[in-house]
Amino acid sequence: MVQIPNEEEAIETELCAEIQGIEKHYQTIKKYLSGTEYDTVYIIQTLKDFKNALNKISAHILTLYTLRSQKTKITWDPLLTNIDNAIEAIQTSSRSPRATIELSLKISDPKIEQVMSYLSSLKESLK
Repeated sequence: MVQIPNEEEAIETELCAEIQGIEKHYQTIKKYLSGTEYDTVYIIQTLKDFKNALNKISAHILTLYTLRSQKTKITWDPLLTNIDNAIEAIQTSSRSPRATIELSLKISDPKIEQVMSYLSSLKESLK
C-alpha cells in the first residue's frame, strides 16, 4: 500500500524544490554582479523570477510554521521592494543595470546573502 504524504511533508518537499530553484536565480544574479555578461532583458527576468520565487517560499514557510503551531515572521520585504525598484530603474533609465542592481541589493536589509543563507539552512533542516 502506498502511503500518501501528509500536508506538512508535501509542503516541505515543495519548499525544498522552490529553494533549489531560487538558488539558481541567485547564482545568475551573483555571476552578473561579478562581471559575467547577460542580456538586460534576461537579467530583468531573472530578478522577477527570484522575487516571485521568494514570495512563494514565504507562503510555504508561513504555512509550514502554522502547521507546526509555531510563529514566524518574514523579514525580507525590504529586499523585495528594492528588487522591484531596481527593475523599474533599469527599465526607465539609461544607467548601468549592473550598478543599479548592486546599489539596490547593497541597501537592502536584510541582504540577499543573508536571505539565501537562511534558505540554505532551512533546506538542510528539511532533509
